[in-house]
Amino acid sequence: MVTFVPSRSTTGPGLDPAPDATLDLVHSVQDVDRLRVALIRISRRIRSQAEGEITPSQLAVLGTILYHEPLTNGQIAEHEHVRPSTSSKIVDTLERAGLVERSADPADRRCVQITATPAGQAYADEVRAAGRTWLADQLGSLDTADVTAIEDAVPALERLLAGEPD
Repeated sequence: MVTFVPSRSTTGPGLDPAPDATLDLVHSVQDVDRLRVALIRISRRIRSQAEGEITPSQLAVLGTILYHEPLTNGQIAEHEHVRPSTSSKIVDTLERAGLVERSADPADRRCVQITATPAGQAYADEVRAAGRTWLADQLGSLDTADVTAIEDAVPALERLLAGEPD
């Protein structure tokens, strides 16, 4: 582990690294911020390709349910790093939209399981396809060297997420 050593000035609001930062980089805070902003904006653009009135939080919960179903409200809250009351409100909205449903757990009738409906699965599939199409179009506008650099970076980006819960 190497300590963070900024290569450029880090003065100014929001640019001072945490005192115990253990970033293994020779790059500046500005370089790290550029990467962070680029990843956030790309993710936002991909999500914005979806038709409909579902919010990013609702879409994230739907995706979590589809990936791990069936889930309880508490499990959804854990996956999404939100309070159970927040996940419950989101699930209520998704249920009213016909994208998820609640049912009693066959092993414990006191417990409620949440699963995606066929409409929820279809909506998620449409969102993924729209995002995939947008990203493929954007990659198609880059030169071969840029596309290769992005492809080469994917395994490293996946390793960044490897220790994170879904």
